[in-house]
Amino acid sequence: METRASYTLVGTFVLIMMLALAGFVIWLAKFSSDVKYDDYHILFAGSVTGLSSDATVSYRGIPVGNVTKIEISPDDIDKILITIQVDSTTPVRTDTVASIEMQGITGVAYVQLTGGSESAPALKPKAGQEFAVITAENSALAEVFATAPEMVNSAITLMNRASAMLSDDNRASVTNILANVSTVTGEIALHKDAIGALITDAQLTLANVQKTTADISKATTELSDNIAPLIADASKTLESLRTTLDSANTTITNAEPNIQATLADLRSAAASIKGAATAAQQILQNNEEPINEFAQNGLYEITQLVTDARSLVASLTQIAVQLERDPAAFLFGGNQSGYQAQ
Repeated sequence: METRASYTLVGTFVLIMMLALAGFVIWLAKFSSDVKYDDYHILFAGSVTGLSSDATVSYRGIPVGNVTKIEISPDDIDKILITIQVDSTTPVRTDTVASIEMQGITGVAYVQLTGGSESAPALKPKAGQEFAVITAENSALAEVFATAPEMVNSAITLMNRASAMLSDDNRASVTNILANVSTVTGEIALHKDAIGALITDAQLTLANVQKTTADISKATTELSDNIAPLIADASKTLESLRTTLDSANTTITNAEPNIQATLADLRSAAASIKGAATAAQQILQNNEEPINEFAQNGLYEITQLVTDARSLVASLTQIAVQLERDPAAFLFGGNQSGYQAQ
């Protein structure tokens, strides 16, 4: 009886577990049937290596569906047509883009949806399309894989060049260079005191140059400050000169009629003088002989007359001096004696 009771208990437990599992399956199926999905097409121009059916479809890293079909596009054999199924609540917009990404370097490939602004309209199938088509773009990893052969070739070329640079001759040259560098550093160490003195002199020279530069800058500033008043004075002088020239121009303009009249008078006077000179020349020509006679005789007589006149003036001057000095002696003589009383 105890054995039969235990079998009954085990059978009852197993039956209950099967019923619970069946109920869970029915609930899960009902829950899954409540979720609605939308289908989309994606056309990839490049390789989709690593992507398989049932691969995950993520929207900005959140799983929202899966890949349902991968095939060659019937309209363009250069492109791969991928059909995906995503949750209908996923905001797939007209500016949403799809790319194939990897979960890590060696991970499983999946479809990544990015983009989709709030202001963009929802993506809908166009006329004649079974499903709406999401724009595809190459992922960064796909671009790396696409350029990998070129990168490998470049790396091989670089290594070949490096090998050529590390030839025996080049290694010997590098060895000589290192030896020369060692020699130079040894010489520098031996003459470090002289080098230190040279550096000190250079510092002093630099300080003097800086001081000279500062003095030049100061002198330039002072010169600039002094030039400004000079320029102002020069401007004033030029303005005064301009005013004077304008006044002179105005004066000349106003006096031009008088100047013209004066010039006319001068021309008339010159004509008169010319006439008088002509007349005088005619008179001299007509009286040439009397004038020559006067020059020969008359001038000599005049000279004699002037000489006699000078002698007369000298005598009169002497008489006047004597008369003024002693009138009595001049009138009565110097030997006249006065009356003598007896």
